[in-house]
Amino acid sequence: MKNQRLSLLLFGGGVVATLLAIFWSLYAYGQVGGLVAGKGLRPNQVFMCLFGPFERCAPLAAAHAERGTMPYSSLLFWLGVVAIIASFWLNLAKRTPDEGWGPRLQRVLIPVDQVSTFIGKLFAWTIVILTLAVSYEVFARYVLRAPTTWAYDASYILYGALFIMAGAYALSRNSHVRGDFLYRAWPPRRQAAMDLVLYFLFFFPGIIAFIYAGYGFAAQSWMTHEHSAYSPDGLPVYQYKTLIPITGVLLLLQGIVEVVRCIFCLRRGEWPQRLHDVEELENVILAQHGTPAEELGDRL
Repeated sequence: MKNQRLSLLLFGGGVVATLLAIFWSLYAYGQVGGLVAGKGLRPNQVFMCLFGPFERCAPLAAAHAERGTMPYSSLLFWLGVVAIIASFWLNLAKRTPDEGWGPRLQRVLIPVDQVSTFIGKLFAWTIVILTLAVSYEVFARYVLRAPTTWAYDASYILYGALFIMAGAYALSRNSHVRGDFLYRAWPPRRQAAMDLVLYFLFFFPGIIAFIYAGYGFAAQSWMTHEHSAYSPDGLPVYQYKTLIPITGVLLLLQGIVEVVRCIFCLRRGEWPQRLHDVEELENVILAQHGTPAEELGDRL
């Protein structure tokens, strides 16, 4: 149980560090983007500076030194990557001498599902804020006769954040739309084989392109400190566009464990359990033994 908690902390901490590194790199570029753009480092070229101080990224350090601002350090990004890899390694290690690959692979899958679920449920609260914003706009427009100048921008920002940040959560629950009128009739191994081919043929190339293009898109927005052009107030949107590469990273991590699920199914002939399957099974076992879930959590 201690190893399981440690692996979850490592994975969660690694994801947080990686996402913070993306935000930090974009923020740092936004401070000096105008200076380095004229030296050949355009927003769509700054993506590689996320991974290290390459020669092409030298103008960034010089611009920060000129302005007296703190430059981005790729150490945070690689610290996050190492923590994620350490979490996978810890879960793949044998807990008992005769433990097979099945339980070990299952342990790799669950922490990723847990993080995706946490982020998805966290951003689900934006629907509450969105409801309040729209309700206030209706009240202000039709009762007070004083419509707001920010409600439209707030509505598409909140809904957009909810939509894209729930992508990894939906993938973890196998809830994305598929043409399953044929798929559902196939045996598990054929389903896994088809999924595996499609992940490598379409998913990973698409997600990598999404991260690369989305990072450049966000960098352009940070460089110009982009504000909305759809309302008089012109709310800032460059922070919001940072969610594009962040979403790509979360989908990439979830896609990796979905590939592991496919390999598991090809070897065992059955799909491994997902997080909600594990939770439902735990509840059934607790009900059979008359032990409340809260009491079990306290014991653990």
